[in-house]
Amino acid sequence: MSDLNRLVLTGRLTADPDLKYTQNGRARLRFDVAVNRRWVNPESGQLEEEVTFLPILVWGKQAENCAAYLRKGRQVAVDGRIRVRSFTNQNGERRRTTEVIAQTVHFLGGRPAADEPTVEAPQSEEGSDGHADVPPEEEVPF
Repeated sequence: MSDLNRLVLTGRLTADPDLKYTQNGRARLRFDVAVNRRWVNPESGQLEEEVTFLPILVWGKQAENCAAYLRKGRQVAVDGRIRVRSFTNQNGERRRTTEVIAQTVHFLGGRPAADEPTVEAPQSEEGSDGHADVPPEEEVPF
């Protein structure tokens, strides 16, 4: 039996996601999430806040869907696992990094206003009877 490595978190994107493809053509998406934690300090009685920034990695079709719909500030829920990996940087120094490998990403909080399709109202002029020349509601395409 393997050990348990599972993480569920909600937070907001700190920047637009970065979609890339591997040499095999597999989609890989990275973004950072700011996770807020609030608590009352028992000594001072004051509300305190701490923000943790976590890098998220998404693979495959889900990565492409996230790239299409996620933008900076969007709230998401991520279900995944933690991975710690090490590498050697350009100076030959050994480094470690911690990231969340997302199994599922849920889009929360509705679509941001910037992503909403904009439909311009048709320009109309008032007719000779003094009423605006607006088509009946049945003809409005939305």
